[in-house]
Amino acid sequence: MKTKAKHFIGNNTGKLLRYLALGLMCAGLSTGALAQTKAQTKEQTKASKLANNKASTAGKVKGLLFEIRPIKQDEMAQDKDNKMSAPVGYLFGTIQIAKKDFYPLSTPVQKAYTQADTVVVEIDSSSDTAAQTLANKLSYSAPDTLEKHISPVVWGTLKAMAGKSIDQFQTYTPALVAMGLKAEVTMQLGYDPEQSLDLHFINAARADNKALVELDSIEFQADVLASLNDDEGNALLANTLDSFRKGELKSRLQAVRQAWLRADADVLGKLLLETSQQDAGSQKITHMLVDDKNERIATQMQDMMRQGKKAFFVVDAGHMTGERSIIAQLKQQGLQVKQIR
Repeated sequence: MKTKAKHFIGNNTGKLLRYLALGLMCAGLSTGALAQTKAQTKEQTKASKLANNKASTAGKVKGLLFEIRPIKQDEMAQDKDNKMSAPVGYLFGTIQIAKKDFYPLSTPVQKAYTQADTVVVEIDSSSDTAAQTLANKLSYSAPDTLEKHISPVVWGTLKAMAGKSIDQFQTYTPALVAMGLKAEVTMQLGYDPEQSLDLHFINAARADNKALVELDSIEFQADVLASLNDDEGNALLANTLDSFRKGELKSRLQAVRQAWLRADADVLGKLLLETSQQDAGSQKITHMLVDDKNERIATQMQDMMRQGKKAFFVVDAGHMTGERSIIAQLKQQGLQVKQIR
């Protein structure tokens, strides 16, 4: 059965933009995730319901948690009683798909959060203006339209899928259309943007009066998506539409979810690397939002620890894999990184 693209943006624009604002930092997953039809979604959701429940037993959701300590003993910080102690930080790698049954998280994750006086996130996605900022930067002003920036073949494919609803896509850039298609499919699979792991800790930090620090801004990340040239945007959308027809999103999302629940950094890293290399647009986004940021984030983390802050860093898991990962950068900077399972 052919699923019409009209379900994916026009019927729920506000909620989609909210989802995208929450999940914008997940370049590794969102720029390469494959889509699947609504009919397949219903069937596979029923078939995998039992497996999902077993994998998400309350309080046993692991995720990627790392403890960070200095190797050199001279890198000490003074605590409130002027006593010298080795600074310790915790790094929690998130994925941008979550359900209510992810919570509560495992005891080690909860302890790592509780001891912190500072919670550090990539962007504060709870901002009331985040969704509007994203829409403004990734939309065309008349008389400019999407059709003028993509190939006739890609436009024809989208038009065939959207039918009479095609006009609603004309306002958006290829990057936003691609992300919107993926986001709506993800929500159809039962993942809830309001259950985002990042948002969970943002809200918790505010409720617990912990300092909340942003490493980036929604403006910066939206600017990266807006920087795609026509060829890159066309490649990204073409890959998304092709993947949409193949109906492979469910299995890929399940694989990512299971690897994360098991705290299997190696498998998760391979999955995220695969999805980030599928087209020129995905490669550029990954390069700018992941690879180029890792050294800077690692340096920011070390600086905060040297200042004596008890920090809990919440960063997309895509930053924790590969030769240029945050983990690799921290080790190069002389820090000891240990995964806690």
